[in-house]
Amino acid sequence: MVDMGVRPSAAPETTVVLAVKALDDAKSRLRPLPPAHDDRPALVVAMLTDTLTAVVAAGPRRIVVVSPDVRVHTIASDFGAVTVDEPTSRPAGWTALNAALAHGAAAFDGPIAYLQADLPAMRARSLQEALDEAADELVDAPAAFVSDRAGTGTALLVAGPSFRPLFGVGSAAAHRAAAAVELDPDHSRWPDLRTDIDTPDDLAAARVLGLGGTTSQLLLG
Repeated sequence: MVDMGVRPSAAPETTVVLAVKALDDAKSRLRPLPPAHDDRPALVVAMLTDTLTAVVAAGPRRIVVVSPDVRVHTIASDFGAVTVDEPTSRPAGWTALNAALAHGAAAFDGPIAYLQADLPAMRARSLQEALDEAADELVDAPAAFVSDRAGTGTALLVAGPSFRPLFGVGSAAAHRAAAAVELDPDHSRWPDLRTDIDTPDDLAAARVLGLGGTTSQLLLG
């Protein structure tokens, strides 16, 4: 007998889309780092690896990684992700990141989860819970999102394919203004999902939460 009180996970119906810059251009704000660890491309790779490890464990329908960098494509392919080149042009008023995310989602139907690619402390359970709650909100709302640890940016946006992602400075307010519902606005849950890495302070916060194995090994090496 099926237990009708148990809600099936939303993850198997969801496409997760991540966008990654060319490795040599990524994370320019992530300074200063200790001299022994001041290899930003290697750190970006490690954080992406830990992020994808958690995403795979969450069990989504598919993973899409958009990047101009063939090295990123190789890493993503190892996780079974669909790899997409960065678009060569973008609509007026769109940032490169949002154009890349929308480009990655364009070929797919169903709910799309736009996720930051630098979440080395994220746990699969947190992502699963957020996707489940987003699915509930999408019954009536066009999108739902999880803000970052500062409360001003966006760590995760879940939406239908027609909803325009608005990542960037002030994206939490921008997504609210576009009628997206904020999940857990009091920040009582999912600190690991909220901690994307742009600055050394972000990295320190992620270390307190517990880094994934690849990032941890790199920083200990």
